Amino acid sequence: MATLVERTEASPEARERTKVILLTLARHWSVQAGCERLGVGRTRFQDLRRRMLGGATRALEEGTAGRPRQLEDRESHEMRTLRGRIAELERELRRSETELDIARSGAGRAVERRLAAKAVR
Repeated sequence: MATLVERTEASPEARERTKVILLTLARHWSVQAGCERLGVGRTRFQDLRRRMLGGATRALEEGTAGRPRQLEDRESHEMRTLRGRIAELERELRRSETELDIARSGAGRAVERRLAAKAVR
């Protein structure tokens, strides 16, 4: 147990507190012995034990499955929206240019006459 605590990323003081609290929880040491080892009173010891157990319990909460979602920043969302709008406007422009070319070539009048003739029938 002490070896596992030594491998954790924490200050030497935090590792010592963890070892002492674990020894008291396992009933290898009395709470009084733990208080003496850490140089704290019983109330402070109980507070440390409560904080340690609370942190350990929260660390073991079930999370959602899979990788965490990447939050898209606002700027990249706006850029994607603007790119979509540009593409839409470019399509509209090409369509308008095509319609204008048809109208200028005279084909537009021929199409109009055929549509009018069909409507009369």
